Amino acid sequence: MNYTIYNPKTGEIIATPMIGDPTLVQLNLGDSTYIEGNYLSNQYYIDIATKQPIAIPIKPFAGLNKYTFDWPTKTWIINQSETEFAVRAQRNSLLNQTVDQVNPVWYASLTQEQQQELSTYRQVLLDVPSQSGFPTDVSWPTKPTWM
Repeated sequence: MNYTIYNPKTGEIIATPMIGDPTLVQLNLGDSTYIEGNYLSNQYYIDIATKQPIAIPIKPFAGLNKYTFDWPTKTWIINQSETEFAVRAQRNSLLNQTVDQVNPVWYASLTQEQQQELSTYRQVLLDVPSQSGFPTDVSWPTKPTWM
């Protein structure tokens, strides 16, 4: 028989063991409880009032924003640290694309206008973490067309 063990305060599914004797499930529950059936934690939570499985809402997708499911509210919330990591990685990747141009030999081959564009572009990228909406609402600079 399949069982779904869950946290009775949040509805978060902890495990889905297959055990022949239901009394064995009760032995090691601690603060948890269970229902019959096999409901995966990445697809369901248990409604505390009805003790019924409810499908977890579809995770939102919004660019570099990373989301975590909040069990008490049953909603997806932006994970600030993961989002910040993703935005910084994107910024670093864009900065790495300018490495050849800041090499003294390459830089000298640029026109004065291109050097200024490059300098401005790189500075705006470096300042991304200082933007007021960082990390969830970032204004990315436009890459110079000649790059």
